Amino acid sequence: MEEWPKSWAGSPSDEVLGRELVRVLRPFVIALEQQGLSSQTLRRHVDGVWLIGGEIVRRLNDEPASSRRPARALLLEAVEGGEALLVSGLAQEEQEEVDATARKLRRFLSSSGR
Repeated sequence: MEEWPKSWAGSPSDEVLGRELVRVLRPFVIALEQQGLSSQTLRRHVDGVWLIGGEIVRRLNDEPASSRRPARALLLEAVEGGEALLVSGLAQEEQEEVDATARKLRRFLSSSGR
């Protein structure tokens, strides 16, 4: 997860936001690891979290004013309604997998108050 901000970044300011997103996402990934999921299921959710974070950063390049909002608020907005932001280039089946991760993330963020 330490490399995620760089992988999402188009500019140095994107890395700052990326680090904040990772700070909020890390407890979720740890919680997933503690659930005893199969390695394949865990990998799918971790990939989904990475895609959600990357899509937030990408979209904020189009809406720079939104980047001043807290990372947690951006994540909650991104998974609102139990679906993730549409990720460019994903097939419908892949998007549905990201949506499944979004539902888990939304429940986690809503219940944890983090």
